[in-house]
Amino acid sequence: MSDSVLVIGGGIAGVQAALDLAEAGAKVILVEKGPSIGGKMAALDKNFPTLDCSVCIEAPKLSEVGEHPNIEILNNAEVVQVEGEAGDFRIGIRQRAGFVTSECTRCGECEPVCPVVLPNEFDAAMASRKAVYTPFPQAVPGAYVIDIDHCLNEPPNYWPCHRCAEACPPQCIDFSMPVEKHLQRQAGAIIASAGFDTIDPSLLGQYGYGSHPDVLTAMEFERLLTSAGPTGGEIVRPSDGKHPKSILFVLCVGSRDRRFYRYCSRFCCMYSIKHAFQALDHGVKDVTALYMDVRAYGKGFDAFWERTEQEGAKFVRGKPASIVPDGRKLAVRYENTGTGRIESKRVDMVVLATAARPPEGLAQLGQTLGLETAEDGFLRAEETHAEHVERLAIHVLGAHVDVALEPKQRTGRRRRDAVLPRSRFGDDSPLAHALGEQRLPERVVDLVRAGVREILALEIDAGAAKR
Repeated sequence: MSDSVLVIGGGIAGVQAALDLAEAGAKVILVEKGPSIGGKMAALDKNFPTLDCSVCIEAPKLSEVGEHPNIEILNNAEVVQVEGEAGDFRIGIRQRAGFVTSECTRCGECEPVCPVVLPNEFDAAMASRKAVYTPFPQAVPGAYVIDIDHCLNEPPNYWPCHRCAEACPPQCIDFSMPVEKHLQRQAGAIIASAGFDTIDPSLLGQYGYGSHPDVLTAMEFERLLTSAGPTGGEIVRPSDGKHPKSILFVLCVGSRDRRFYRYCSRFCCMYSIKHAFQALDHGVKDVTALYMDVRAYGKGFDAFWERTEQEGAKFVRGKPASIVPDGRKLAVRYENTGTGRIESKRVDMVVLATAARPPEGLAQLGQTLGLETAEDGFLRAEETHAEHVERLAIHVLGAHVDVALEPKQRTGRRRRDAVLPRSRFGDDSPLAHALGEQRLPERVVDLVRAGVREILALEIDAGAAKR
């Protein structure tokens, strides 16, 4: 039996689960497919409804994970094989090389000399990065990485460019590394916190995304608000760099839509209310939100909505029929369902609250873990009962459930699924002692005690988490 736990996904959910388990004495293998842990929360400016600084909350957790002796971080990695049984899983992991060793001091000397310029994914492609880069200042692991898919070099045999290696003071750039390596790990339980992506709004042509630079997604607007973002925290129109005097927020873009995603993404209402409040705080005089239904269901959410209205934001029930350029402005035509009339409005900027969707590769991950995907594309987990469970006890906290709970509350949330004896792990194991001393949150107690294939599907909006 193995006392280790595999955590798939390094967003705030996976980070908090890893910390809880590691503090309880478990060995944790944290697998993240990107170059850094942190997920979407690291890219956010503030969290609703308290407007706390997002990265100020998450960065200490990332550092703690990076320095914890019980946690092994495997970045640029994917789980490709899971074999074995409850309490003794044999896991195959494919890890791509970053071509920078752990001796990297993050001096940044390599970045300016790199000739390859690429869109910066962390800034929602509103800024650029180089082929050698660090995703964001507080990234963990801290070493720079080389995006070998876009680098001029093609290891192991073709190295026409040596600029970054020559500029590196500690000489820690190594193109002789294997392009990828295959690792084997053992674990007694698995947590899948695969996260989510958002719909491409250009699929909804009536909103004008991609045809006009001042039609933005919510994440693009979020990066404008962030002091570490491409504009230093200034809300400006991409078309001319001027401050907008009027902004229209459009909710449910692709959500509750029979053509795309029938479900409600749940957190879009609140982050749009947060954006409206922040726009007013930045001096935008005319702020309007078009919504289907505002779902302010969490603690303090409704009060925050009321506060935003009191500050001057207008909320209109309706959906746009078209958003088209009109001189230097955008003309929006929509039905106001409160009055039953078709109305028009000219604004300087439009922000689209795009639907949450399953991330790329989630179905393949489900196959690897032996899980099906539901009709919505997220992982399916069936309820189980103690008398029928000898092999599976699957706990699910989906992308659309309790996204604003504190991380410790989120890892503490559980279903009353089957619990198998702790002897599956052995009475002398660190996890058994942790169970006996009750040093784990309730959900993690169930996870470890079960000694079975625990798949916790934590697809959340990390930035919505309240600390």
